[in-house]
Amino acid sequence: MPKLFARRLTALLGLAAAAAFLPWLKSISVSPAAHAAAAPPVEAAATGQPLAGSVQLVVFESEGCVYCNLFRRHVLPAYSASPRSREVPLRFLDLNAPDADDVALDAPVDLLPTAVLLLNNREVGRIPGYVAPESFFHAVNHLMSRLE
Repeated sequence: MPKLFARRLTALLGLAAAAAFLPWLKSISVSPAAHAAAAPPVEAAATGQPLAGSVQLVVFESEGCVYCNLFRRHVLPAYSASPRSREVPLRFLDLNAPDADDVALDAPVDLLPTAVLLLNNREVGRIPGYVAPESFFHAVNHLMSRLE
């Protein structure tokens, strides 16, 4: 039962915040350098500014988020290699960054990482939390069907 509680707390708050409540989690915390190292190189479309008048996926993340690192390690390489990535570019945005407020979301982001499909910088749908690459592709295809 304590491990399940720790997992849910970590998913909701991120590892750094959960470690404040559960001291034994500090032994597995991720440093900012490790967070940056977990990210493979990404193209210019995936690094920063929103693309005006387009469809894009924005992944909200936070420093120290273990599941965000897993997303970058497992889902990002698979997505970057897919044909869908040329149609719908993916970029990362820190949830605590000032420019995160510029994205028109339907509801607050409660779980990290959260991938949000945007059309003209307005939310079409979202994929909350970490999902495996295959499930991520299915979810993206489902969200894309809303655009048609």
